[in-house]
Amino acid sequence: MKRSLQQTEYLLIKTMTNSGWDNGDFAIIHITGEWKETQKKRLEAVKPLENDYDLKWLNYADTNVEFFRFSEETHPEIEEWLSEKDSVFIELETDELKKLLQPENNLNCYQMQVFKNGNAIYNAFGKYTGEEFWTKEFSLWELTK
Repeated sequence: MKRSLQQTEYLLIKTMTNSGWDNGDFAIIHITGEWKETQKKRLEAVKPLENDYDLKWLNYADTNVEFFRFSEETHPEIEEWLSEKDSVFIELETDELKKLLQPENNLNCYQMQVFKNGNAIYNAFGKYTGEEFWTKEFSLWELTK
């Protein structure tokens, strides 16, 4: 895994959780051409709602994200990278995702919340606990350029 100054297919981003016992320290968003086209449609859908002050976001089912925990053994540099910024683009080698530590929770109900300003977050919930894991807010406008 290497950090990139250019946009790549993978965005490493800080996460948070409301779990008292489990960690979700970061997520990796897979940004494909198809993903970008889907996000452009979502940005168009939210645009007419920008003056509706009662509406907070549009909620979409979306699984192009995986949540992980920091590890001393596997890519300890990730924690350092995310201490400097909320997100960084990365380049991944084949099967590198499989080596990263996942949260203890079995996550499901993956979704993306698209805010009226064009920003979004991903979130997911523990299958048996209901605990929530979510990313920092990021700009869909920036990622779909």
